[in-house]
Formats: sequence, structure tokens, C-alpha cells
Amino acid sequence: MIFFGILIGIILLGVMAYFAIDKKSSFTTRLAALGAIALMILTVIICLIIILTDNRVPIDESVLIVGAPPAVQEEGNNLVALVFSIIFLIALFVLMAFLAMREHKKNKPSK
Repeated sequence: MIFFGILIGIILLGVMAYFAIDKKSSFTTRLAALGAIALMILTVIICLIIILTDNRVPIDESVLIVGAPPAVQEEGNNLVALVFSIIFLIALFVLMAFLAMREHKKNKPSK
């Protein structure tokens, strides 16, 4: 089921990128698509931060001991993966914004 959600997200990101870079898109359509892409990327960054910084161990109810403190996972070095993922997503957004604005300037009607 998670795969289906990821697939839908990737398809929507592709559609938004198409609207941002398409030659026939108006300036407002480009801005709306870039805004949607920015929100998608911000959501992914927030989810990555939550997932990679969570150090709790999932509780196994089959061996639950009443009164025992929840176990804490050993510290892993997820900071490097988190930073590179965030830099990659921001670079992807900047590239799409650059391509969209270049396409807009190229197809802008002269006055």
C-alpha cells in the first residue's frame, strides 16, 4: 500500500514538472506548478527529518512488560543521509524553477 502512495506522489510530481516546463503554460500556471512542487518537496523533507531522527524502537506487544521503560535505539549516523537528501531535493526544485523561468522568458511575447 505504501508503494501505491509513493507511485501516486511521483506521478503528481511529474505532472507538476510538466506544467511548470511546458511551452504552452501561462505564467500563472507555471507559478502554481512551482508552488505545488515546493510544497511537495517541503513535505518530503519534513517526513525525512521525522523518519531519520526518530530513535525509538517499535514496541512488540507480544513481549510487553508492564512498567518497563520503552527501549531507545542506538544512535545511528543518519545526519549525512538527511543532509544529502535535503540538498538533492532543494537542487531539484531550483533546477525545475530555473527551467520553467527560462522557458517563460523564451516564449514571452514581445511588446
